[in-house]
Amino acid sequence: MNHWVLALIATLLVGCGTSASSVDPYRYTAYSWTDGDIGDMIDAWGSPKAGYREATDGTQGYARWRAFSRTGGQGSVGVKYHCDSIAHFDTDGRITEIEIRRSDSCHRYYDDKLDSMLRPGVKPPPTARTEQ
Repeated sequence: MNHWVLALIATLLVGCGTSASSVDPYRYTAYSWTDGDIGDMIDAWGSPKAGYREATDGTQGYARWRAFSRTGGQGSVGVKYHCDSIAHFDTDGRITEIEIRRSDSCHRYYDDKLDSMLRPGVKPPPTARTEQ
């Protein structure tokens, strides 16, 4: 009988991990740019104000977008919100990797912009999501 209960719990956990509600729309949007063109990504995402380096023969280039805020007044620190993403690209401008260092609050900054940030030709993510 215990094996039955464990099997049921395992099945439910696996099902939850692959459901549409577990899709993070920001990560989905960012990763859609893998193998895309960095110029097109910059057009869609805006200028990477947190850093940019051209690719050379020996070094990959990168474009970095970061958003950060903190609540509270002078002398008091409240909740911090972060979103830090880096697109690495080769000398042809092809994005080889998307690195998301912090995404705990990306939805606070980008939810209303995600449709325009998605790589053209990629289907939008499922609309349901689990709040963090």
